[in-house]
This record gives sequence, structure tokens and C-alpha cells, in this order.
Amino acid sequence: MNSQRRRHQLPPQSDSSRQPMLSPALSQLAQFLPTKPLTADEVLSPYIFVFYVSFAVTFALTPIMRMVATYYGVIDEPDSARKVHKAPVAYLGGVAMFLGWICGLAVSQYLKLHRIQPGWPTTQPIVKFSIVAGAIVIVVLGLWDDVRRVSPRVKIAGQALAALFLLWDGVGVDVTRPLLSPLAGKLGGWAFFITNEWFIYASSALVVVGIVVACCNASNLMDGLDGLCGGVTAIIAIGFLFVAVHLAAVGGGVRTNSDALRVILALSLLGAVIAFVPFNFNPASIFMGDTGSMLLGFSCAVMIIMMGEERTKWLLAAMVVFALPILDTALAFARRWVNGRPVFSADKQHFHHQLLARGYSVKKTVMISYGLALMFAVLGVAMVLIRTRYAIALYMVIFGSLVVAAYKMGMVHERPSGGGPPSGLGGKGTATSTATIEPGTVFEIQDDQRTVATTSDNRE
Repeated sequence: MNSQRRRHQLPPQSDSSRQPMLSPALSQLAQFLPTKPLTADEVLSPYIFVFYVSFAVTFALTPIMRMVATYYGVIDEPDSARKVHKAPVAYLGGVAMFLGWICGLAVSQYLKLHRIQPGWPTTQPIVKFSIVAGAIVIVVLGLWDDVRRVSPRVKIAGQALAALFLLWDGVGVDVTRPLLSPLAGKLGGWAFFITNEWFIYASSALVVVGIVVACCNASNLMDGLDGLCGGVTAIIAIGFLFVAVHLAAVGGGVRTNSDALRVILALSLLGAVIAFVPFNFNPASIFMGDTGSMLLGFSCAVMIIMMGEERTKWLLAAMVVFALPILDTALAFARRWVNGRPVFSADKQHFHHQLLARGYSVKKTVMISYGLALMFAVLGVAMVLIRTRYAIALYMVIFGSLVVAAYKMGMVHERPSGGGPPSGLGGKGTATSTATIEPGTVFEIQDDQRTVATTSDNRE
């Protein structure tokens, strides 16, 4: 018996592979797990039906929700003051995405785990109830805002409640442990303090609430042009899927259900958002509304938190994949603070606003954003393939470069209104300064050749 155990023991893992913090029970179980890594196909193929269902349901329900929204008047009406689109545009696209997303999660309960070990309690993936409950809170809150309007404080309170559901079910309660435990040996007398369970739980709770609130609002602010938020999130979901599959392939099978859950969540998110984007691309026939944008942010937040439970490197990689929405929101808050305005006041210089003010068309602005999102996704995936210390160094370089670039491009200090044509616009057309663009409504930028108009459902 002892010889059999020795033959099946896991070899020591290098710093480049995952080294999860295991309980004594899991450590004993790890002795019986196979040592051969899985291929990406072996990890992904059992769960691909989640993508099929999520895509099909969203694609089928989006036109139906458009008709429902039109019938009940849940629409974005044009006006002569700020909006120039000629016909009302329906909301409730987010409801279609939510139904597709949750149907994808539901079908996963009938699939087999990619790695099954004797004595495990189930052969099916277990989707945590708290993830579904938190998503329902977010969707109800967003739908309420789309129909009746709610204050920013109510939104943040609802997002915090969704985060508390995650913590109640154990999602993210150890997210700071992979960071604090290695520091314990370097801090001397402070080691006992930071390794106390209450400190780990308290710090993890703050991190989880912060990530959920930040991601929900970042996606909401990103929803400023037709097809922008949906397409960017689709690219982010692809990046998350690559990271999740790689994590499951090299993980050794100790956390098979967690590995499966990450892959399932990425597939369900990807299927729902890709099915919606064709209806939302410029010119949009339906908007996702706050219902959809906050749901996408919440889904991404759950993925980031679940990555962070493994190792700090995975958390950094997930944040790089989600970097474009985070960067835009961080710059908005920094810009308001630098210019002496309340951080929750309306902003007129989001990244997509500035591209439009520089003369890019709506579609070109969206495509540029897609390209940036793809660049961040590739960088995030690359970070999981290198050692943690190098990943941290790469993260610092990326973050520092972005800060300097944003400052030099004038994204921190507001320019006064009425100050001549923006960069990229010239001639005798009507130039619109970035300081005079209304956020989240309609942009009309004229030059010698054309008039570009776009609608948006983003509201701060």
C-alpha cells in the first residue's frame, strides 16, 4: 500500500506551476492524483456544450426582448436637445444575455467533470449558488435602473450585496492568502498578525467587495458606444477562457470542481455576449442597458476573484485581461480628482469620447478599443506562463507605461470647452471639444466629408 502511494505522489512543483494552498484533507487526497498534465482539449471538450446553449438562448431571445421592450416602452427615446437618432432603441438586451448565461450554467450540471477521482462526492460540476444569486441581484438592480432609474448609491449598495453573497458561500474568502502567506516569513513579528484567519478573511472580504463594485461600474462606464462593451467583454472572456483552461490543465486535479467552474463561467459569458453583439453593433437595434453591462462586470469580477484564490500571479493576469475597462474607470476618477470635481460626477472624456472627438468614426473607435482589449488579453495570458516574480515585474511595467501614456495624451487634465478643433479634426467643419461632449448620449462630429452620429445607452 505504501509503495502504491509513493508511485502516485505528486512531484515537487516548480515556481512556474500552480502551488495552491491545500488543507490537510486535500493534501492527503493529492497523493492519489495522477501527475500527468491534461491537454487543453481534455479540459475544454467536456464543457463546450455550455457555450452552445448560452449562445443559442441569447441569440434567440434578443429579438424577443427587443419586441417586449418596445411594447412596454422600455426604450431610449430620441430628443432634439442631445440625441439625434431618429427612432427609439429598445433596452432589455441584458435580460437576454442573463437568460443565456444562466441556461449555460444550468446545462453544465448534466456534464461530466474533466477529471474524476475515486471517492469524490460528485461527477458533475457544482455551480455555487452564490454566483447565481449575486447575478440575480445585479440583474434586478440593472433592470430597475433601466425602467425607473436609481441613484449611484443604490447601485453600489446592490453591487456590495452581490459581493456579500459570494463571501457567504465561500467564494473569495481566501483571496488574499496567496499574497499574505509568502510575506509572513519576511515580516518578523508582524507575521502572526497577517496570517491570522480573521485578518485573511477581513482583507479578502474587502478585496472581493472592491473587485465586484469596480468591475460592475467599469463595464457600465464602458457601455458608451454601439457594440463597445459587448465586443470588449467578448475578448476579455476569451482571455479568461485561455487562462482558466491552462490553470485546469496544469493544476494537478486537486481542485477539479473549481477548475471546471472557471471554464464553465468563461464559456457561458462568452456565448452570451457573442450572441448579443451582432444586434448591438453600430447601428444598434437593441441596447444591453445597465442590466447587461453590470451583469458582464459581475461575471468578470467572479472570474478575477476565482483566479486570485489560486495564486497572486493568476490574479494579476486576470486583472491585465480586464485592464481596458479598469483603466478607463481609473482615469475617470483620477481626472475628476485632479480637476477638483466629485469623483462620481458626470465625465465627458472617457477613452471612447476622446477618440470620437479626435475625428474617428464610431466603428473605428470601437475597433481601436477591440484592438487594445485584445492586446491586454494576450499580455494577461502571457503572464501565466512565466514565473510569479517576472509576472509582477511585467505588471509594474505595463501599469507604469499606461499611466505615463494617459498623462501625455491629455486624459488626466480636462481641456477647457470652446478651445478650437480637437486633434484629428480640421478644416471648416464644426469641431466639438471633448469638454463639450455629453457622456453616454449621442455624439455628432462633423468635418468636410461626413457627419458621424452614434447612439449610446451609457449613463453615469
